[in-house]
Amino acid sequence: DAPGRQRFLGYEPNRDAHAWLLRHPGPQRPWVVCVPGYRMGRPAVDFAGFRAQWLHRNLGLNVAIYVMPFHGPRTVGRRGGDGYLSGDFLDTIHAQSQAVWDLRRLLGWLRSQGAPAIGVYGVSLGGYTAALLTALEADLQRVVLGIPAACFVDLARVNVPAGLMRAAEWLGFPLAQIQETLRVVSPLAMPPRIAHERRFIYAGTADRLAPPHHAFDLWHHWEKPRVLWYQGSHVSFLMEPSVRELVREALSGRAMLDDVRGDADRASAASAARHT
Repeated sequence: DAPGRQRFLGYEPNRDAHAWLLRHPGPQRPWVVCVPGYRMGRPAVDFAGFRAQWLHRNLGLNVAIYVMPFHGPRTVGRRGGDGYLSGDFLDTIHAQSQAVWDLRRLLGWLRSQGAPAIGVYGVSLGGYTAALLTALEADLQRVVLGIPAACFVDLARVNVPAGLMRAAEWLGFPLAQIQETLRVVSPLAMPPRIAHERRFIYAGTADRLAPPHHAFDLWHHWEKPRVLWYQGSHVSFLMEPSVRELVREALSGRAMLDDVRGDADRASAASAARHT
């Protein structure tokens, strides 16, 4: 009975979830689940945007790149992403809810396949989604938010001419009310469930698309974890050696496996203490 349900279910290409996989043969290895940004969703763009071959070969990880709703093979408009941040805001709520649902199903499938450890790495819109995911998933070894967005309405205020924003208000789009409605899918509305030392953020000080205050708000909400500020724009992270080193540090397969062993040791000690 949710408002907009029938319209959202009518987007038939969006009903199927998709992910691109890079998996090593042999024994199971740690996985990283990549969550792409707005207008991504095609292998050529996604593999380049996450340096997937580097994650796979150099870091030795298995890689799963999720396809966001309304993107790639799930596109329902003229371009990938149409309908996610444009059109009816209820579609945005349903799409964001579906993204988290899909990701939790993907995580469950990886665990059923024997994944020994899982990290999540989101960029831009994917950073927003990864942050929201951490409010529901506690059993993650590492989460990296790259150039993350934190508020959809603020993105509109920053990127849409002021005259158009005033016209939208005049035409009956109360932005303050819309922002309050979107809190049901806001990563700033719920605390993260993963350990503080497993949270990582990087952002560009000259980012004009997702301005630095978005990353700052998430950093503060996440209780000020490890953060890297690079002197660049929204997409120049691909050319920043410091970003690569942060990702290497955060998504080290050995470190993730150490996290799993540490969790097991703590659980065993807690169980022994209860019995005592």
